[in-house]
Amino acid sequence: MHKKVIERKIIITGYGTVAKELVKLIKEQAGRLMKDYHTSYKIIGIIGLKGMIYEEEGIDLQLLLTYDKGSEALDKYAEKKGVAFQQPVLKGDVLIECTPTNLETGEPALSYITDALTAKMHVVSVSKGALIHALPRFKKIAEANQCQIKYSGATAAALPTLDIGEFSLAGCQITGIEGILNGTSNFILSSMSEENLSFDSALKTAQEKGIAEADPALDIKGLDSACKILLLANGLLHTQLALKDISIEGIENVTKADMQYAKIKGNEIKLIASATVEGEKVTVKVAPKVIHPENPLMHVKGTNKGILFYTEEMGTICCLGGASHPKGAAAAALKDMINLFR
Repeated sequence: MHKKVIERKIIITGYGTVAKELVKLIKEQAGRLMKDYHTSYKIIGIIGLKGMIYEEEGIDLQLLLTYDKGSEALDKYAEKKGVAFQQPVLKGDVLIECTPTNLETGEPALSYITDALTAKMHVVSVSKGALIHALPRFKKIAEANQCQIKYSGATAAALPTLDIGEFSLAGCQITGIEGILNGTSNFILSSMSEENLSFDSALKTAQEKGIAEADPALDIKGLDSACKILLLANGLLHTQLALKDISIEGIENVTKADMQYAKIKGNEIKLIASATVEGEKVTVKVAPKVIHPENPLMHVKGTNKGILFYTEEMGTICCLGGASHPKGAAAAALKDMINLFR
């Protein structure tokens, strides 16, 4: 007996690199998503700087993908289709939040997520800013409206950190989390170690390869890692911490000599984000740390990431991989969307 295919209506906020990759995945995998999950995903609205392009019968993904990304792509699409930009209306099954991360105020994502949950829409968030400011509040609104918020794309994207904690370790007492959660800083430290480079030379290489941004502050100063470990602590350890509660040290002061000294001893230096449970207290920090060979995180190279969960019942659980790439973040958002309805 064939299962009935259910249509889910999607609205996306923001149309940057990750959102475009997600649109590509939804288009390319439409057949497989119907076959494996009996679901078709119809994108009915995309919200950009000028407002929302909205088509009840579904946006023409093939046409949209012929354009670049951002406002320019939405402008060209609207012009070609004769669609007017309108005030954003959040009405559908799922909101995918892909606006740029704003750590200062969390906006505009904060308002979009609040409005969507209040309208009983499920939310999948890729951007971190709003979650850093209001995750416990979002969870309360979601519960009151019988919907869900998922955000694995904001907690190391392709590396399934939140999934392991929520599902694979359900019922376990997690006593600590330790991870390499930022691919850019790991690439820089790996380059320093393997190619005997200074920090500045390794950063320049990362920028030339498009791995590091022109302004790499969020990555190299440890802020991106801090956001991710904060979301994991608040989500899995039931803390209500803010960024100000985390001790954050980046990698910009790691020298070539530091790296050589670690290597002589058979070790590596990695940027480690950790959350440690001691009784009722949870200590969260980000800092470069000397890692010894028996720690699996020593073997995380390039833009890959890794995480260890320390538990009372299952011992230490390790997951490595999840290279940093917009496609990985988009795949994490698609996975969250699938898991909402499983």
